Formats: sequence, structure tokens, C-alpha cells
Amino acid sequence: MTVLRKDEHLYRQAEELMKERYAFYTRNYKGLTPERYMVMCMLDIAVRLQHSLENNANNNLIEELQPLIEEIESRLNP
Repeated sequence: MTVLRKDEHLYRQAEELMKERYAFYTRNYKGLTPERYMVMCMLDIAVRLQHSLENNANNNLIEELQPLIEEIESRLNP
């Protein structure tokens, strides 16, 4: 795997997140295989990503609608 220098810190942060989630699942779900723990970590992080993407999409929509909202409010309250 080749990592661009400008992205190296992101990979280090991702590694820390994986370690943290792996430790969480090994502490709370005893006796599973390492592969099972990794799948749980990946699913956990994928869901977090989906939440983040959804929140960003909602924020973008609000930003796009803000001028329309302001115009409607100005016409309702002259």
C-alpha cells in the first residue's frame, strides 16, 4: 500500500480508530475470532461514515434552502 505524505496523518488516525474499536469489541464480546472482531469494527466504522455523509448532505440542503427560506420569511413579514 502506498500512502501519500499529505494523507499519512489520516491513516494514522484511522489506525487508532481501528485499534480503539477492536479493543472495545474484544472487551465486550468475548470468545469470537479475530476475523469476527474485524468485521464488527468495519461495520461500526462504515455506519459512522454513513451518519457523517447523511449529516453533510442535510447540512448542504439546509445551506441551499436558506436563501429561499429568507425570501419566504421576508414576504410573510414585510
